[in-house]
Amino acid sequence: MTPEFARLHAHICGDGCLFKVKTNRSKKELLQHPRNNTVRNRFHLSYCNNNKLLLKLFIKDLKIAFNRIGVFVPSNNVVDVQAKWLYNLFKFFGAGKSKEWFIPIEILSASNEIKSQWLKAFFDDEAYISRTQKRIVLNIVNYKGLKQIQSLLTDLGIISRLNGPYYHKKFYSYHLTIYKNHLYKYYILIGFSHPEKIKILQEIVKNMGT
Repeated sequence: MTPEFARLHAHICGDGCLFKVKTNRSKKELLQHPRNNTVRNRFHLSYCNNNKLLLKLFIKDLKIAFNRIGVFVPSNNVVDVQAKWLYNLFKFFGAGKSKEWFIPIEILSASNEIKSQWLKAFFDDEAYISRTQKRIVLNIVNYKGLKQIQSLLTDLGIISRLNGPYYHKKFYSYHLTIYKNHLYKYYILIGFSHPEKIKILQEIVKNMGT
């Protein structure tokens, strides 16, 4: 388990996805390898975010961890990689749909560095920071995943509260909240890579100090 893999996994669980699409085989492919079945599946690993820095970090982690180059699609702010083995790998380790993803034991039992890197990447995607209430909140539909996140935070000595379910727009969601008395520890041990979020957190921590 590496920090790069942990961050990639968290991003796929957050603002990313795994999907496959059916496409027709090209005439050239069928001439080279004649087949009765002219349709094939293409397997994708995709990450979407409006923050360009996070997309660049995702591309960098892909290169370091797997020596794969992510294709950046500017019109959609998406990084995409097409590879069945990568799709299967991340699927095996729990990455998937919003209500189904989970954190594998390889990350749950890893070093504090690995745990903090997974949390940082996921919070970069999903966390909301309130200046006025001085808290960090996750609002997601995956209760089991949120319980695992709470477990990782507890391992780092960061206490959080889990509330819900809340019903909104035909979906049930749950809130995980880190309150102000644990924000400094979150800031020191985890933090953010997202420029706007780290700026807000720094402001809150600085004001709390005074």
